[in-house]
Amino acid sequence: MYVPWTGGVLALNAATGEELWRHDAAGVRMAGLATWRDPDSGKRFLYYHRNDRLHAISASDGRLIRQFGADGSVDLKEGLDRPPASLARVQSQSPGRVYANLVIVGSTGGADWNGPPGYVRAYHARTGKLVWTFHSIPQPGEPNFGGWPEGAWKVVGGANNWAGMSVDTNSGVLYIPFASANYNFYGANRPGDNLYANSLVAVDARSGKYLWHFQTVHHDVWDYDLPQAPKLMQLERNGQDVSAVAVAGKTGFVYTFDRQTGEPVFPIEERKVPASDVPGEQLSPTQPVPTAPPPFSRQGFSVDELSPYLSNQERDTLASELAGFRIGGLFTPPSLEGTVAMPGTSGGANWGNGVVDVESGRLFLVSHEVPSILKLERPSERTVARFYTADSPPGQRIYLERCAMCHGERMQGQPPAIPSLAGLAGRRDLAQMLDTVRRGRGPMPGFQLSPTATADLMTFLGFRDVPGEPAAHQAAVDSSPASDKEIAGSTPITYESGYNFLFSNQGIPANAPPWSNLTAYDMNKGELLWQKPYGSLPGMPGSGTIFPRGSIVGTAGGVLIAANQDRNLRAWDMDSGEVLLVKPLPSTPGGVPAVYAVGERQYIAVPVASYDPGVAKMTSDTVMPHGSNSLVVFALPDRPAVSN
Repeated sequence: MYVPWTGGVLALNAATGEELWRHDAAGVRMAGLATWRDPDSGKRFLYYHRNDRLHAISASDGRLIRQFGADGSVDLKEGLDRPPASLARVQSQSPGRVYANLVIVGSTGGADWNGPPGYVRAYHARTGKLVWTFHSIPQPGEPNFGGWPEGAWKVVGGANNWAGMSVDTNSGVLYIPFASANYNFYGANRPGDNLYANSLVAVDARSGKYLWHFQTVHHDVWDYDLPQAPKLMQLERNGQDVSAVAVAGKTGFVYTFDRQTGEPVFPIEERKVPASDVPGEQLSPTQPVPTAPPPFSRQGFSVDELSPYLSNQERDTLASELAGFRIGGLFTPPSLEGTVAMPGTSGGANWGNGVVDVESGRLFLVSHEVPSILKLERPSERTVARFYTADSPPGQRIYLERCAMCHGERMQGQPPAIPSLAGLAGRRDLAQMLDTVRRGRGPMPGFQLSPTATADLMTFLGFRDVPGEPAAHQAAVDSSPASDKEIAGSTPITYESGYNFLFSNQGIPANAPPWSNLTAYDMNKGELLWQKPYGSLPGMPGSGTIFPRGSIVGTAGGVLIAANQDRNLRAWDMDSGEVLLVKPLPSTPGGVPAVYAVGERQYIAVPVASYDPGVAKMTSDTVMPHGSNSLVVFALPDRPAVSN
């Protein structure tokens, strides 16, 4: 078993947990590894992302494979039509896909409007040589060029694949789900539909040649990414076998297509949606809506749907505050007064929350069910008066201007979606935080701060003896990509919004539960089979869990398995949704359960608290009481001996 963790990569005996080797690479944040066996030498390669590079190591001993790229890695900042020094980061938590002799990767670059473009690239699996590139923002002369202002491909960021891809090994077709263009919530600088953002794109996996696409959201200003790898299915429709590909969106819809032609399996209608009144914003007048299957997530919110767990006082306060916001349906635009978006920026669907039963044509999805408030503000006018005075430390102003929009004025965050920064210096080291501020992390953009401002911010966050940043680092920060002026008629980002999930004072969502559901579909008919709350919080039966992370897996025996945020491993019956098993975990899980066999015995491995860099050692032989950076493995009982 090969395990990525924040310290690098481990190889373990999958039956005993014995550590076989360790590859040290601090800062790895991967949702799995990609692997390839060289048909000539028989050597198995493992691939992981770190520090804007794709690395290859040997599966036999964990050593870098020096023949891959430049001394064991390739620079992902190269080949993006931007000066590499201008890009804060280009890497991904998704391991990519291996097909034939290619390793195919997407990227994550943060939410900066002029961040890296989300090109998908294929490298030779042995040498690291770039074989092909698919431009997610089409360039002149390529299919579907247009839908952007002139020159957008030179400066606009996003339209990236961070969630994984799927490849049909029989046909050699790669299916790529793309995220939104940057900036997420304001698109006046990118008028048009913005292909291939929010699109499912089919390409030839060997060459990267475009085959077909479908855009699920035009000119996205809601952060409605396609957040998980598409599912390949064999369906029966009107007596005919259909090779289909289905992809779930943050919108709460499932979009289903014929794999070869891209034709929708179930009709998808363009329906009229509200216009934006934000200055400069030009939204699409219509959006695509699948007629089947029905949505798996709520797509609207009203004040009547506030949580029964609120106190009367908080309910009245929230109802009064929400009266000043726009509350509508799925495509109600972000606004200056604030819009309640449901599904919110976390979905609907999110990473890994889907599985297919290939025998029956059933699709199972986990939904997030927490609204977001998208309130657009001018960064220059964002007030700090309530929290900043002449006696306040200078780092506090920087924090309020740069960080408070998401992490809160008092650093409280919105766990588990947005972490609290209180006590940060006790959980992270200074080098990690300097890297995070400079390069960003996840959806958080990097910030171009002077050495003095960086030191002031770190001091405010609780770090001590903060040195000035090295000149080389600051030079990279000061290098900027092409100007807005290169796009005719464009403007820079005028308005921004935080993610602003609708939470109560208790630290739980303020909308009525369930806050996550597990949904089963018969995709042959496009019909809902059943829907159940996805776990529960203590004392709140049927509540579902909050922002479930990680993935569900399905077994040939008709069982769904997942590790929930309520610190339990669960198994559900595929036919009924009945919970068959609940096993406690020592801490919060955060990854994909692995179901496997060694000899005659079957195992389920669950990573828990796997992103806690405060623990310098990942245990493989015991489960630590607090569960930090551990792998918990369950085994089915040994099969009884067969008697004659």
